[in-house]
Amino acid sequence: MPLADPTYIAQIIAQVNEVTARCGPVLLFGENINYGSRIGGLARGLTVNSEGVIQNVGNCELTHLGVGLGIMLDGGQAVQFGKQLDFIVLGLEQACDTFNFIRAYRPRSSWGSFTIFVVVCDQGYQGPQSSMNAAGDFASLANIPVYCLNGAEDAARVVRRHFVAPGFRILCLSQRHFASPALQLPVEWAAPDESIFRYKSGDDATVAAFNFSLRDALAMDRAFRAVGIRSDVFHVNFIPGMDLAALLDSSRRTRKLILIDDSKTVTKFGDAIVTELASSSLDVGVLSYCRRGSADNEYGANEDRFLPDVDRALAFIRGT
Repeated sequence: MPLADPTYIAQIIAQVNEVTARCGPVLLFGENINYGSRIGGLARGLTVNSEGVIQNVGNCELTHLGVGLGIMLDGGQAVQFGKQLDFIVLGLEQACDTFNFIRAYRPRSSWGSFTIFVVVCDQGYQGPQSSMNAAGDFASLANIPVYCLNGAEDAARVVRRHFVAPGFRILCLSQRHFASPALQLPVEWAAPDESIFRYKSGDDATVAAFNFSLRDALAMDRAFRAVGIRSDVFHVNFIPGMDLAALLDSSRRTRKLILIDDSKTVTKFGDAIVTELASSSLDVGVLSYCRRGSADNEYGANEDRFLPDVDRALAFIRGT
């Protein structure tokens, strides 16, 4: 049943519950998943079918990832709920080496499902182990799909298709949006693998939003439309080897590409689009709003604000 005016997190948990109600045997596990804070609210209201189990576990992330991959290896279904992306670093040996061993020696047709469902601490400083905002880096390191849930419809499609599905992936949620109203906006077009979603269409510019910057991209688009400028607006997930055709075709048509990425990393997935465009004979201008990691301020006590400059973007589109 649809929720009345749901928050971002309530909407996503409702979507998860729709999947866990019918997916058969599944293990949902995490630290305090069904006790106390319910993982800082991440698992509040979580339910499972009669064949499933919600299990509270201790503090050992390397073991958590090993157990999840082991269940997947045996053809079962497991989902690890995590309080913050930082802690998944403690299990990277499993995510990279163990999973590569599975890929090398076990046919994909025999795999079960393992999903890491985790919060990204992106609303401000919460301590030295609560600052990582680099979901794309995990996609690169482990060569796995990483989805960042932004709008109600893209989240629903990703959760429906990937929360319990053969293989291994990470689904990320934005902590700063937990209490915000769910972003109820229809998707105009989506890639078959949910790597790219288009929310708006126009011929004057292409706006590609990564990580949790879709709301920033939509705010920019509203400012554009107020002065008669119409843009294609995309949300892009971190999928290794993804098909970039939709983004490239749009950029070649509009000749103006604006990249918005609020993650804290040096290497950006948007760089692949720029590289592809650079090899084209067409002249496509690129404006990039990307957060770059800095030891001086990005991981210190700051508000973690990310505010793209709309006036600069308008000047870029107009060529002034």
